[in-house]
Amino acid sequence: MVDNYSDSEDIKAEVKALLEFAASKNLDKLDSKINEFNPFKVLRIQDHEIRHSNVLAWLIDPNGHHGLGDTVFKNFLFEILKDHMVLGTLRIEDVIGASFEDLYVLREWRKIDILAVSETNDTLMVIENKVNADESKKQLGDYVKIINEHDKYGKYKKVFVFLTLDGTAPKGSDSYVIFTHEQVYDIVRSTVEIRKDYMNSKVYDFIQQYLKVLEGKTMQETELTKLCGEIYKEHKDAINMIIEYGKPRLPSESMKEFHIKTETESFHQEKKYVPVYYSFIPSEWKSLMPTTNKYSEKYLVFAYFNFSEYEKHKIMFYINIGNFPDTDERERFVKELRAADKDQKLKVNEKSKTSTSVFSKAISLKDGKKVDIEWDNYDVVKDKLIEVYNSDEVQDKLEVIGGVVTNFKFQDAGK
Repeated sequence: MVDNYSDSEDIKAEVKALLEFAASKNLDKLDSKINEFNPFKVLRIQDHEIRHSNVLAWLIDPNGHHGLGDTVFKNFLFEILKDHMVLGTLRIEDVIGASFEDLYVLREWRKIDILAVSETNDTLMVIENKVNADESKKQLGDYVKIINEHDKYGKYKKVFVFLTLDGTAPKGSDSYVIFTHEQVYDIVRSTVEIRKDYMNSKVYDFIQQYLKVLEGKTMQETELTKLCGEIYKEHKDAINMIIEYGKPRLPSESMKEFHIKTETESFHQEKKYVPVYYSFIPSEWKSLMPTTNKYSEKYLVFAYFNFSEYEKHKIMFYINIGNFPDTDERERFVKELRAADKDQKLKVNEKSKTSTSVFSKAISLKDGKKVDIEWDNYDVVKDKLIEVYNSDEVQDKLEVIGGVVTNFKFQDAGK
């Protein structure tokens, strides 16, 4: 009886915390702040790398009719050279007192995001801008080679800039200076404040809206950060409760329909707030393989969905060869699989003795117009999984693996 009373009191306290949170005046302030009018957000371009590069190229260009002249470009160079003083053949004294009014800016020249060139000063800057994307293989090194081997640009003083949100180091070349959007924000904000009396008011307002976007992306928006901190401090218990219980869960009823439509059978779900791993096998494989004592890998060959990246609007699909109790048996299975995989559609690692993926595919949760599918739209997500699983690409792989599973002489098969 005491326990029931205690549970009841805990529930009352939790409900009270949620109601107080819902009634918080600071939530109205936060909603107002989040929903401030901003043309960049209205046009849904705040996360588009190309649009950010367009605005940045315009700000750097002295001929951009913004009233900033060459100051943004020079301040870029000063910010870089303050830590290096000398960068390649470029020295800080080459920038102090120099005019870069002849600077011209190219977008997507030879696929380079931004190329800024001053022929008067024999100086150029390459900017590779990454907002929500990773660098492509050899991309950065190729750009350095293009510039260095160019008849004219190869002789110039060069600055290669790798621009990211968080200062990620480039992998493809060591010729690049690491630069962040926070540094861009500081440069543009300070330059505009100094030059605002010489600027057209519409241009000034446009740049202020762009700075708002950068504030949000770099967490420089101190008012918003402070407000969020106050709300969390005041309603910590309620927010933690919402995080714990409010995350969407893929309903088992929807997955039951997935198994019916695909003739598969579930055998394991590993959960946190949502099913992180959802493992299954084609139903006809069930009687062909022995089971293991490892619940998460009950069968020696299986498929699974990984939902852990759903917030990035994708789900990963894998087909795995699991842990065989006997390594020699696993080697025999892998050998037969390689022999059956005549078109080399599977990535089979002969040396691996542990569970390993032989096929993987990212399932994008976007529709044909690249509009995000909401995670809690369970039927749409389920239909997407069925569509991918029943695709020729996946079924071709399963047919090859299924043939080997059918004919392989497993130890203790059928037990």
